[in-house]
Amino acid sequence: MTEATFAGTLPAIQRTVDHTYIWTDPITGIVYRLPGATGILKTLWKGHGLDAWRDKTIAETAIDLLADGMPEGMTRPMLVAAIREAVKEPRMVAARLGSEVHRMADELNHGRTPVGDAKALSYAHAYQEWWQGSGWRLRLSEAIVIFPSQGYGGTFDLLAYDEDGRTVLADVKTGSVYAEASLQLTAYGLCPMVSPMGSDTVYPMPKPDRYVVLDVKPEGVRPIEIKVGQVELMAWADVLDLYNWQQTVKGKL
Repeated sequence: MTEATFAGTLPAIQRTVDHTYIWTDPITGIVYRLPGATGILKTLWKGHGLDAWRDKTIAETAIDLLADGMPEGMTRPMLVAAIREAVKEPRMVAARLGSEVHRMADELNHGRTPVGDAKALSYAHAYQEWWQGSGWRLRLSEAIVIFPSQGYGGTFDLLAYDEDGRTVLADVKTGSVYAEASLQLTAYGLCPMVSPMGSDTVYPMPKPDRYVVLDVKPEGVRPIEIKVGQVELMAWADVLDLYNWQQTVKGKL
C-alpha cells in the first residue's frame, strides 16, 4: 500500500507503509523495490543500546506484574504475552512522539504553524527557536532519495543552506542519538536521486557539504556535526553487504 501524498497524485517514487521505495526506470522499464536505509541499519542492533533498553524494560515490567505474586487466573504463557505487550508500549509512545515532532518541524520549515499535543509542541517550539536563529535556509524537507544500483532508498528530514551558504543534510532526532545516525546520513548523502514527497519528478541529489544531527529536546536543540569520510563510507558499504547477506540466508541454517 502506498502512503498518501499531499499532492494527491502518484509520486515518481512510491513509499509503502513499511518504507519500501518503488521506482520504475523510465529508460529500461525496470521496477526497483528498495529497502530503506534505516531498516538496513537494524542489522547493527545486536548488542545495541536499544537491546539494553529492551532488556531493562522487560525486567522492570516483569517485576511490576509479579509484585504481588502471579496474578490470579494467569498462566505462564499469558504472563509472557502480557510482558511482551507491555514492553511494546514505551517504544510506540516514543515513535509517535518522534513522528509528531518531525511533522511539526516540517510545518515550521515551510512557514506554517503546527497543531498538536502539548508535549510534541514543546519540542517543536524549541526547534522553531533554534531554526530562526540558525541562519539556515530551506532547500528541501521530508524528501525521498534512492540509489537503485546500490539497492536502497530513504527519506531525509532536511536539506538546507547553512549560514555560510553550504549545503547541509540534517536529521532530526527526538530520542537518544546513536552512532548509526552518522551512517544514516552517509547513506542519504550518497544517493544520486531525490524527489520531494509526492512529486512526480526525480532530480539529481545535491552533494552535501555538511552533515548534522539535530538533537531536539524541549529545552533546546543540540546540533551534532557528523563527519562523513572514508571510514563512514566503508562502514555503510559493510552494513549494506551484511544486510544483503542476511536476506540471502534468511535466519537459522
